[in-house]
Amino acid sequence: MSDISTSCPRCRRALEIPYDFDNVICPGCAAAYWIRRHGDLVSLSEMWPDADDSRRAENATALVESRLAEIDELMEEAEAEIESLRSREQSGPLQRGCAFFGLFMTVILVIAVFMLVGRGYVGSWLFYVSVAGVIIVGIVRIRRKLVSADQVDEFRRNRTEIENDLTRLQSERDRLQGLNARLNPDQAD
Repeated sequence: MSDISTSCPRCRRALEIPYDFDNVICPGCAAAYWIRRHGDLVSLSEMWPDADDSRRAENATALVESRLAEIDELMEEAEAEIESLRSREQSGPLQRGCAFFGLFMTVILVIAVFMLVGRGYVGSWLFYVSVAGVIIVGIVRIRRKLVSADQVDEFRRNRTEIENDLTRLQSERDRLQGLNARLNPDQAD
């Protein structure tokens, strides 16, 4: 969704409001407004109409800092989810290698058991049936555990979508930090 373009009712400064925001602070006069939507129309109602300018700036600063904390938390969650999806995307070859190693070791175990316990069975039909059974069960288990190409594509799509959301959150965070710097020019980050 695109931003909403309007102007501050108090100082007439242009405001660009992200569509999903419920409130906005004017960078010119530090007035904070609730955003109300009525279909395609947007109205702004002042949060603290009776507050003096210093109190309005304090309230606006608190609101900006609250939103920054919320955005930081969302960014941390997004980064963790991106790392999880990237890990799942790249785990296919490792899973395949581990599964084939497990199958190989199970076949070796069956051969060793037959060699130690039943020397008379080695070379008989029971030995070959056991080895074939282990291989078939192992391959079925491998197929169930492996990540398909469709799943990898889905992981990649989800990761890309979350990375795009993270970029938008970062730009909003930068915008809010700039607003906070304008509201509090005496504070340095």
